[in-house]
Amino acid sequence: MKESSGSQQCLGQSGVLARQMQPEEQLIRDYGEPFREAMWLDLVKERLAEKVYTVAWFLRDMRLIFRNHKTFYKASDFGQVGLDLEAEFEKNLKEVLTFHEANKNSFQIPP
Repeated sequence: MKESSGSQQCLGQSGVLARQMQPEEQLIRDYGEPFREAMWLDLVKERLAEKVYTVAWFLRDMRLIFRNHKTFYKASDFGQVGLDLEAEFEKNLKEVLTFHEANKNSFQIPP
């Protein structure tokens, strides 16, 4: 393997074919043009398993997945599937947050 100008490494043809594509490269290959910011469920799953998420960061990543889906599939029937999933996600999120807030308030000791 040799170094090219910049920080990228040059692989021979066999090296390129043998190397597994990174998720970002897979998105570019699948969609032709990359999104401004890519996000995928396996990365969300990994971050959840590593317990690195804040609630806000998790919500940002999930909503980014839905936004990217809308952008790519806006003119297809599959786009509606994403809209339905997004609506279900937001509904469930609201229920969880309402439940959490109710429980937090019910366990407070009165002054």
